Order: sequence, then structure tokens, then C-alpha cells
Amino acid sequence: MLSIIKKWFWYDWIAFAIRTFWLVTILSAEFIDPSLIVVPVWMAVILASLVYLLPLLIQYRKESWYLGAEVIAAGFFHVYLAYAAPGLLWTFILLVMIVGLGSTRRTYVWTGLPLGIIFPAINGWIADRSPYEFIFSCCFGFAIGFAFNVLIQSSKQARIIQEQKQLLEQHLTRIEELTLMEERNRLSHELHDTIGHTLTSMIIGVESLRSSVPDSEIERIDSLVRVAQRSLDDIRKHLHQLSPVSPGPSLGESLRQLSDEFMKSTGVAVSFRVIGSETPLMQKINFCLYRCLQESLTNAVRHGQASAISVQLHVDSQQLRLQIEDNGIGAEGIRFGFGLSGIKERMDQLLGTLTVHSQLGQGTVVICSIPLQTEPVLEMIRLLIVDDQEIVTGSLKQNFDQDPNFLVVDTAGDGRAALECCEQSKPDIVLMDIRMQGMNGLEALMEMKHRWPAMKVVLMTTFEDSISAATALEHGAEGYMLKSVHPREMMEALKLIYNGGTWIDQSIATRLFEGMKRQREQLEKYGSRQAQYPYGLTKREMEILEHLSNGLRYKSIAAKMCLSEGTIRNYCSILYSKLGVSNREEAVGFAQTESIL
Repeated sequence: MLSIIKKWFWYDWIAFAIRTFWLVTILSAEFIDPSLIVVPVWMAVILASLVYLLPLLIQYRKESWYLGAEVIAAGFFHVYLAYAAPGLLWTFILLVMIVGLGSTRRTYVWTGLPLGIIFPAINGWIADRSPYEFIFSCCFGFAIGFAFNVLIQSSKQARIIQEQKQLLEQHLTRIEELTLMEERNRLSHELHDTIGHTLTSMIIGVESLRSSVPDSEIERIDSLVRVAQRSLDDIRKHLHQLSPVSPGPSLGESLRQLSDEFMKSTGVAVSFRVIGSETPLMQKINFCLYRCLQESLTNAVRHGQASAISVQLHVDSQQLRLQIEDNGIGAEGIRFGFGLSGIKERMDQLLGTLTVHSQLGQGTVVICSIPLQTEPVLEMIRLLIVDDQEIVTGSLKQNFDQDPNFLVVDTAGDGRAALECCEQSKPDIVLMDIRMQGMNGLEALMEMKHRWPAMKVVLMTTFEDSISAATALEHGAEGYMLKSVHPREMMEALKLIYNGGTWIDQSIATRLFEGMKRQREQLEKYGSRQAQYPYGLTKREMEILEHLSNGLRYKSIAAKMCLSEGTIRNYCSILYSKLGVSNREEAVGFAQTESIL
């Protein structure tokens, strides 16, 4: 009981005050005017105490039964008062207001009808008074309580939206910083490996010619060497400007800094400890665990009301494990909202796991585990290469033939030929160009996902086209890369995709995030004018809701809409949040009740 009271907000205390005022009124009636109660006082006191306490106890044990218990207890007690104390019937309005305050759009009909019409009519008949006055008063009281509930829910929703907006902005800012850093590092490596390598080779080559040229040309040789060396020095200066002077903070240092800043801003005690020796990690892993800690700290204070949080980062040769434990109030069931769902998707992409343990009064433990070694490929990956340039398909085939983990089952020159190859060879992964004569890569992708949903498709292109990348990912592509990527990186990316992950080139990711930011700003500016569906649902969410009502599972919906199953789960999480439900059954029932479909 105490754990529930700890979670009460100001409006819960208002309802408690109204209930207590009702009980005090009943108990003090005998002292104010003994003629008000015509039955033994002790009987009225006992029944009033039961009406006061019983719904609260039921709410503690089984919250879903609370409103039913409140309606029955309040209704029948005041039927008794109509006979035992007609002068106290006006107190019925107080309990009607409390029930109205606790009602929702799904329950207001069956709670408002008996308390607003049926019981007031019975009370008027028993008390030999006109029932219309009672009915009007009770309906008005219920309407006040329900209207107040609507305002509270709107306030909650606005607060949640504001918090999620802030989290999204922080998330987007962090992504932009990381992608920019990765792009600068990539560009510096490219300059080093191309122009730097070329200039070095030129200097060495020219120097090798010194002994074979006449003495009159030695000065020209020296001049060429000096020009090449100055150019190489300039390139190195640019490399130092592009690449940070220091490698930046390690994962442990970043998490410790985040913990310290959170402790200073909130006053909550946060202890941080690293167990094991850290090694350099990919930025994706660093960012994923950073977001996990950020979300867990926020949830521990906002929802768990924790006063102390313990953070441990375990590092070994096989995996990373980030464990966040708080001393908050805990919860019986953990609902994966927007923040946790986003973290789970990132963990899935890295072949990691997100586990949340929580119990009432015992706090919450969040564990993020990421393997540091990619799962070995136990069998050869069957690969189909599709490109309309034979030199590209030949070069890629030659590279993959040198890796024992890959078997190139066939090559194709356009999308239509690729479909025929898929029908015959059944490859595990299709590595396909976008721009081809005849059927292009995007058209072939949609047809492949329709016919073979489990087949993994990776698109590649020469151009950094964020629109094509977004379209490809939306239609279920597991990867999107540039042809200029290093062969070894391409192979590692395909192994990751084969084991269930996804991969997108960082230069294209930067453009995607910029487009997402612009789109978000436009939606915030014009969203209110463009809302056409109830509860702020989008056209795609309405389509998914319709599929859910038809009994389709996530996998079937993903195949039908040519999207990945993870994308569908993300859409459903947002859909459930907008409707205020926790699962598909509640969403479908709510949609039918509210006539959304």
C-alpha cells in the first residue's frame, strides 16, 4: 500500500482528500444532528468505513478491479442511506466525482450510467423524493470529475511529449557529433591512403631516377622532389586538422562523465565503476551504451524516484556488460516505451541484449550486453552479386572468392536477371547496385522482399544519395553501402548482416540524419495543420493498426508492407504509446471502442 502512495501525484491527493471529507461527513452526522440517522449509528459507521477502505485495498491488490468496486460500494451504500439517512444523500455526489476522476474513455459509460442515473433514481424512489434532482446533480458531479481527468491526461501527455522531444534532440545532436567525427576520420584516412600514398610513391620514384639522368637535370629532379614533399607536408597538416589531436575519451571516461553530470544536475548519488581493462571500441558500441546509461538514469529518477544509482561497466575479451541498478520504487511489469525500445533496436543491430529486472519496492536493474567478437560463420554465406558493369561484378567476385566464408553462387546484370538467379540459387545475401538498366535495384528489392522476405538484400551505389538510402531501408534492405568501401570492410559488414545485424555507410547516415532533422522541424511547424487521423496517428500507423485488427503478426505485417520486422515493432511501440495501451489486444479493442477503424 505504501508503495502505491509513494507514486501518488497532486491529483491523487485531491481524490484522497475528497474521499476523506466524505467519510468525516458521515461520521460526524450523529454529533451535528442526531435526527439525520434513523438506524444504529455503529452500523452506519462500519459500512461507511468499509466503503472508504475496501476500494483502496482492491486498488492495491488488483488495480483493474478498482472502479468496479468503487461503483458497487458507493452505489449500494447510498441506497442504504436513502433508507437510513435521507438527509445525507447529497454526499453521494462526492464519491461520484471520485469515480469520474478515475474513469477513462473506455470505462466512463459503465461507470457513469449507474452512478449518474440508476442509483440516483433508486435513491430518490426509496427516499420518496423526485429523482430528477439527484440524477442531475450526480451527472454533473461525474462530468466534473471526468473533465478534470481529461485535463490531467492531457497534461501528462504534454509532459511526456516534451520529455521525449528533449531526448530526441539530445539523441540527434549526439548522432550528428559522432557521424561527423567518423566522417572526418574516414576522410583523413582516404587522403592518407590515396593522395599521401601517391605523393610518397612519386618522391621515391623520382629519387630512383637520380642516378640515371645527366647532371644538368639534377636540379630539376631536386625541384620536383621539393614540390612533392611540400605537397605531402600540406596534406599531413590537413590530416591533423581533420583528425582530433587526441583520440577522445574512452567509453569508461564518457560514461563516468555522464554519471557525474547527472549527479550534479539532479542531486541523486551515482556511483560508477569499471571492471576489467578497456580496449578501443567502435563508435556505434560507445554511442549505444552511452544512450543506454542516459535513458536508464532518466527513468530511475523520473519513474523510479531513486535516490541512489550504481553503474558498473564490465569489460572482458568476449563481451561488454553495462549494469545500472537503482534503489527506486520498482514496478511489477516493465513496459518498453520509446526510449527503451530504441535502445533495444540498437542492441539488436550489434547482436547484443537488453534485460530489465524490476519488482515493487526493490528497485530496477538494467543490463546491456554486447559481444565483442562477431559470431563465427559456421557455413559459407551464399552471395549473389548484381551490377550492370561486368568489371564491378568480376572484381567483387574475385575478392569474395578469396574469403572462405563466402560463396558467390552467381552474378547478374540487372534486377530481372537477379530475380531469376534468386529463384534458382536461393542466396543468403543479394549484393546489388541501385542504378541499372532495365529493372533497377529498388524495384528488384521490393519484388525480392515480397517473394522471399527472409532473404537479406544489401544495396550499393557510387553516389551518396540519402533519398535512395531512405527508400531502400524503408522497403526492408538490410544494408546500404558505397562501392568505394574497402573490400575487407564490405566482407565484415556482410557477415554482420548475415548474423542478423544491419549496416549503413556513415557518409550516407550523416545525410539521412540531416534530412530527419529537417523533416522533424517541418512536422513540428505544420503538424497541427496536417493531422487527419485521431490521437495523432499517421497514415502508416493507421495501416498497421488495420493489419493488427485483422489478426496479422509482426512478421506477416512486415512482409506485407515490405519492411523489416524491427521497423514494424518500432511503429507498434509508438502506436501503443499514442493510444495509451500496452499491447496489440488492447490496441485493437481500443480502436473498435473508439471507432478509429
